[in-house]
Amino acid sequence: MDQALNPHAQNLKGQIDNLVRLQNLDLEILQQRSQVKKMEADVESAEHAVVEQRRRLEAQQQQTETLLKDRREAERTVKERQEQISKLQGQLYDVKTNDAYNALQAEIKQKKQEVVLLEERILEMMMSEDEFKKSTVLIQQAVKAAEGAVLADQAKIRQDVSVLETKVAELQAQWQAAAQSVQAEYLDRYLRLRDAKGGLAMAKIENDICQGCRLSIRPQASIELQKYRALLYCDNCARILYVE
Repeated sequence: MDQALNPHAQNLKGQIDNLVRLQNLDLEILQQRSQVKKMEADVESAEHAVVEQRRRLEAQQQQTETLLKDRREAERTVKERQEQISKLQGQLYDVKTNDAYNALQAEIKQKKQEVVLLEERILEMMMSEDEFKKSTVLIQQAVKAAEGAVLADQAKIRQDVSVLETKVAELQAQWQAAAQSVQAEYLDRYLRLRDAKGGLAMAKIENDICQGCRLSIRPQASIELQKYRALLYCDNCARILYVE
């Protein structure tokens, strides 16, 4: 077919072929950059998970410390009550009346009940402390494992990203070389459409369907495209149309 084209059509066909080449390179660059972003996002997500695990560990440790503080306070109170009971029991021998004796007995009984309740509470706190300690160990292990995984992922991703960045640099060099063969006005149109259309400035026509928007084109458009008289644009998505 190329032999039947006049010089203008030959030139335009060459320009369109170069624009398609630019788009293929742009799409590959986008794909490589997308992979880099995904890798970075995966690492960031893993880092957030580690931070969350550390927060859990800190909260667990604070709860354990609070329990320990409360238990020690309860133990001090028990000791105080026992001293008070001992003192009151010593006063029983000095009272002169039944009323005073009964009052002391009642106070002793009340403080003994307080001691019983406190000792029950202390036992509960000790059991809770044991559970917290076991849970803390598990969380510490999870934090350590998560930190190790993140470090390993970071090292691997840094290596993978370096490879991808090298690939992107190579593709960009190819793009610059290909762009040298495109006339300024066509390159300007391509770049404006590429930026406006999410990287897709060119749309191939297959079976009279624009592959950019998946809508039918004018019946005459496919014939006109093969004559290469001028750039044709999709009436719906405004992309530059081409046929293979």
